[in-house]
Amino acid sequence: MYKIILPFRYLFRKRISYLAFLAVALCVFIVVVVMTVMTGLVTDFKQKNHEFVGDCVVGTESLVGFAYYEDFMRILEQADFIEGVSAVIKSYALISPSGMERSIGVEIMGVDPVRHSQVTGFGKTLYYRRDDISKAFEPIYDPNLAGCVVGIDLWLARDVKGEYAYEAGPAKTALAVSSFPLTAKGA
Repeated sequence: MYKIILPFRYLFRKRISYLAFLAVALCVFIVVVVMTVMTGLVTDFKQKNHEFVGDCVVGTESLVGFAYYEDFMRILEQADFIEGVSAVIKSYALISPSGMERSIGVEIMGVDPVRHSQVTGFGKTLYYRRDDISKAFEPIYDPNLAGCVVGIDLWLARDVKGEYAYEAGPAKTALAVSSFPLTAKGA
């Protein structure tokens, strides 16, 4: 009984004890709040990263590509614990919208939209053609032209609320794409 009474006796005897107690309580409260916020941020970051790249990335730093990637994909698809496999080609390029004198440096990715949507959240990020992902790279105004999906920050501006202002259809703009070589020989 004495072990319980003694701490309370010292705690409530002087005013300085109240201040020390409140300071410690406030510090603990701040630590709990910061940990809660950081946990939420880390969880959100992990989810967004997973939606962008999927569960596992197997790649190479070689400029000539990933040798026999089709055979490797077939082997992976045969495993019962793998839901989907998608090949991605990444490179860098300069794009120049028609009628503009400036070029924009971008990272370009070559994907099969249907397969890539099975592995990542690519299909959910589309604004146009969200209902038919297989036509994601097909221009609405002319299906015979080659198309692309341009990153939202390259094309649209935000309004005062921070939201993007979409138009009824995608912009009819021709892009000149200057891609860096995919192989060491420049092919």
